[in-house]
Amino acid sequence: MKRPRVSQLTAIAGSLLLGGGSLDAVLANHPASGAGEVKAMDSNGDGKLSGSEHAAGAKVKYDAMDSNRDAYVAAAEMDAYKQSKMSQGEKPGATKSSAEEIATIDTDKDGKLSAAEHAAGSKAIFAKMDVDVDGFLTADEIQRGHDEMLKKPA
Repeated sequence: MKRPRVSQLTAIAGSLLLGGGSLDAVLANHPASGAGEVKAMDSNGDGKLSGSEHAAGAKVKYDAMDSNRDAYVAAAEMDAYKQSKMSQGEKPGATKSSAEEIATIDTDKDGKLSAAEHAAGSKAIFAKMDVDVDGFLTADEIQRGHDEMLKKPA
């Protein structure tokens, strides 16, 4: 079985939080191409992402951010994670603070993210991009989703 590199998964799953105040903002700030996402997260090599493959990428990201292993991601942990990624040459995708980003999917409003909150955000992104509602994301669907979110209203 083809295994994606953890660094690729964490970068791609980062779209979940490195966006802004809405699901559209999360998608619009995602730096990866559709083909790059599929290549990085397609664990069975079928050329598309299932919901479970997408969720696995989000979990890798969450686990990497939860540096103190307390089952929550706080703004300071997210800041440290972003700094680590930037030191590896990745460009930041967000314009908001980590606390503001967390607030976008922090359903219990405690100022930190549980794994369940993070997973729910990932699931919402997957559903929004799965335009043909077949339960899989192709590179084209991912790219179209990102491109659509980048369009400015006329």
